[in-house]
Amino acid sequence: MKKLILVFPNQRWQKYDFATTWILNPATLCQLAAMVKNDVIVKVVDANFYNLSQDQFTALLQEFCPDYVGISVLTSEYGITLDITAELVKGFNSKTIVIAGGVHATIEYEEVIKNQNIDYVVRGEGENVLQGLIKYLNGHGSLPKKGLVFRKNNKIIVQERALVEDLDSLPWPDYSLIKLEDYLNREHRKGPLSAPKFPFYQITVTRGCPFGCTFCQVASISGKKIRTRRAKNVINHLLEIKKKYHIKSLLIADDNMLADRTFFKDFLNLMIKTRINLPFIMGGVSIFLLTDEIIDLMGKAKCVGVNVAIESGNERVNKTIVKKPLDLNNVIEMIKKIKDQGIYCLGNFMIGLPGETWNEILDTIKYAEDCGVDYAKIFVAIPLKKTKLWEIAYEKEAFVQDPYNIEVNFRFGQLKGIDWTPKDVSILRAYEWDRINFGTAEKRKKMTEIWHITEQELNKIRKDTRDAINL
Repeated sequence: MKKLILVFPNQRWQKYDFATTWILNPATLCQLAAMVKNDVIVKVVDANFYNLSQDQFTALLQEFCPDYVGISVLTSEYGITLDITAELVKGFNSKTIVIAGGVHATIEYEEVIKNQNIDYVVRGEGENVLQGLIKYLNGHGSLPKKGLVFRKNNKIIVQERALVEDLDSLPWPDYSLIKLEDYLNREHRKGPLSAPKFPFYQITVTRGCPFGCTFCQVASISGKKIRTRRAKNVINHLLEIKKKYHIKSLLIADDNMLADRTFFKDFLNLMIKTRINLPFIMGGVSIFLLTDEIIDLMGKAKCVGVNVAIESGNERVNKTIVKKPLDLNNVIEMIKKIKDQGIYCLGNFMIGLPGETWNEILDTIKYAEDCGVDYAKIFVAIPLKKTKLWEIAYEKEAFVQDPYNIEVNFRFGQLKGIDWTPKDVSILRAYEWDRINFGTAEKRKKMTEIWHITEQELNKIRKDTRDAINL
């Protein structure tokens, strides 16, 4: 059998950023491995988690001698790591087939395929695409009809994006190829979405989102149609993981698990019925989809924390720029009901949007402080490619650099407004984030408990955040 390496590049090969260099979820690589393990000998290499050097990765190539290497890069912020890895692979053996995948490849496929070290780009959800491609390369099938970008006769062929319609048709990740225990006891990064208890398990259950927030790439990545596994399938998997690895909590990392409220209620009811006893936090919750019934079920199912997306504290900005269907007065009521269940609430906010005024930015800062969230995450707006926000910024001539070559960094402004500059919003974000979240001893104490860190460690993060704006 031929051999395949599936790899997460080390983000530090490009840069280290204390706010964005994080541990990635190994489920992605293990899911792909489960799809192709009958067709190739698979090795999973997480250069990021184990902080491998480029020489150490090259040594693994020499030891394993792969015929194919699949490189997954989560975000375009670390897109250069894809190019570095592809160069290392081709430098080892120019005949090795290099396959690029992940969010970066899906969004930036036109740029990615220009790299002559990359043979195929997977566009969209890659499980069936990789399986079909490997069979084709092994001479046992035809080339997939969807999900690939490649060169043929000096032309670039771009196929339609691939999506998996039936998630229950996919196997669960094959964790036999990694040491999962290493991941279960280590945070993906220090912050307010820290696991309630260790060891913990991170899971993503749904794909797609039907809501068209202008800043979001999800529709371009996994489509607007929400797709789920059956709730029973998910619970059975969690029961198996709990039994095998003795996990004590969950981090649910879905973009918008509530988009299918029937599934979500089924999931919560099964959590309660099976007495699975796994406290969990949710990384993405559409607060406008919450109801009293759902919040009550979340409390009974042992939800201990949620991250809600509010974006702007100004009605005009939310309705005309962000396009998020929020009633800001209702949001305050729902936050109170969440907290009444004993669930802590984090809120996402965004400033520096194209067409936003300085006073509207200050409205968001004020709302973030007063709405009742336990922690306010404040981002500077970055118009990502393949989003409506990028189009709005382009139309308003708001970019301060080449709009086709944006530096993805959610701490530093990339846009200008009528009465504000990128520097204005970058400085405001850093200092108001610090003041709102850590301005009292009581708040600092609560954050150390949620983040599982000492106050000294917290103070260092705060100082690093303030110092970074001067870089």
